[in-house]
Amino acid sequence: MFVLGLFTCIVLRAFSAQAKVVVSFDDCKGFFYKDTEPGGMDQNAKKICQKLESDHYYYATLYSVHGRIPLYSAYIFDPECSSTAGRTENWHIEPQTLIRKLEKKQSISSDYSDSGYDHGLLNPNSFQCDEGRIATFTLTNAAPMDESFNRIHWKNWERALRSFLRSKLDSHGGSATVYIVTGTVPDDDVRIPLKGTSEDPERVTVPSHIWTAVCYKHHLNDTNSFSFGYIGKNQLSETLSMLTLK
Repeated sequence: MFVLGLFTCIVLRAFSAQAKVVVSFDDCKGFFYKDTEPGGMDQNAKKICQKLESDHYYYATLYSVHGRIPLYSAYIFDPECSSTAGRTENWHIEPQTLIRKLEKKQSISSDYSDSGYDHGLLNPNSFQCDEGRIATFTLTNAAPMDESFNRIHWKNWERALRSFLRSKLDSHGGSATVYIVTGTVPDDDVRIPLKGTSEDPERVTVPSHIWTAVCYKHHLNDTNSFSFGYIGKNQLSETLSMLTLK
């Protein structure tokens, strides 16, 4: 078991320049409200403090090696970032000679080919700036999202959330911190690549739902603090549901 855990750590480190696998989130606990991570998750999932080549952390991810998808990414909303982020195919992966080894424990970009699913970013690049935006484009931050769901429903909710949070922060003079966790509900009955499209099909779990939890913490007046969440079924026809958090 120790050898397997060590191998998984090495694989995740090699696969992405910003995937630092850690025993605990102590190094990047500041991305969680009150430095407290969500509970009730897969105990075998790997904890990652996401960074680039420096030791600066940009967000935290809990990654399922079994499903080859993130269970959640935790991040802080930066209101100063431009909303015109755009997409990229420049995913953080190692040279092609290493991919056959790495795909044993992680998804690779080709798993999504001809699947009908996007690389759905849990920590959205439009919520980050500069190098933080670059750091979101790692497959440890991506899960299969139905193309239409991702490009219509989820995109619209991300845009609405960003606008709402910027308005609130402006009204409070920026005196608040917004902690966000976006996660998946894995469905082992649906996996990609699809049969007939790959020599190694059904490697990556497709989430049945995508969810986001928001904690707005005012620095001076706690009556201005609030929290809420929303969840959507990972398909075109599904609308998203709002959740009230305690």
